[in-house]
Amino acid sequence: MKRGIDVSYHNGVIDWNKVKKSGIEFAMIRTGYGISSPNQVDKKFHENIEGAINAGIDVGVYHYSYAISPLDASREASFCLDIIKDYKLTYPVAYDIEDPSIAKYTKQEKTDMCKSFCDKIEMNGYYAMIYCNKNWINNHLHAHEILPYYDLWLAQWGADKPDVACGIWQKSDSGKIDGINGNVDINVSFKDYREIIKSKGLNKWDIQEDDSQKENTTNEKATQGIEYIVKEGDSLWAISEKYYGTGTNWGLILQHNNLATSTIYPGQVLKIPKQ
Repeated sequence: MKRGIDVSYHNGVIDWNKVKKSGIEFAMIRTGYGISSPNQVDKKFHENIEGAINAGIDVGVYHYSYAISPLDASREASFCLDIIKDYKLTYPVAYDIEDPSIAKYTKQEKTDMCKSFCDKIEMNGYYAMIYCNKNWINNHLHAHEILPYYDLWLAQWGADKPDVACGIWQKSDSGKIDGINGNVDINVSFKDYREIIKSKGLNKWDIQEDDSQKENTTNEKATQGIEYIVKEGDSLWAISEKYYGTGTNWGLILQHNNLATSTIYPGQVLKIPKQ
């Protein structure tokens, strides 16, 4: 297990060297919120991520959602990707779904938002995960459509251990850490994300391989894109909309996978070609 924190501009000026010396091994840092706008980048994001990296702390990020549809969530993912484009992350990119304004949507709509955000993140070569609290994963989302495919960052404060299996557990919102004024969220990571991410060549890390292997891998990725596991309720039109921003490109997926018809089934693996 590794000990970590998550921060945003609300935590003020952070002395990351003191944070490191206090035993913190990783930090999840807020990129911003909503869809693309200069005013919606977290005011301390660049300062925080550069400070944490320079102090030798592993870093991941989270993006706070105000999405009203899966397409909106995909746009938020694009905004998040633009914010992090200059950094190599050693922890996941998390979709933070918790805002009360989203609670009014159906379970399926909210679940599809999660999938849309994470699919866009993964299509661009990053490790995606979902952040929410115990109430949301149990009562607002179809957990069976999320947990088999994406890691969970679970907020459950004051418990001895998390009640839901998760990759990261946010165990407290009132931690005290040297280098940070006031309370800060305390987290525990149950996975060695740094090793997982680097070994798979995600988050802008290159897999250590010789030039011929690298060339073959690059050519294969350019040809094949990524693999997508079909989920309940999916259609080629909807999958095309997630990855290309329009459903009209569904024929590309049909042709690339040598499908005789547009009928697809849960659990089926599709290769999504890059345009």
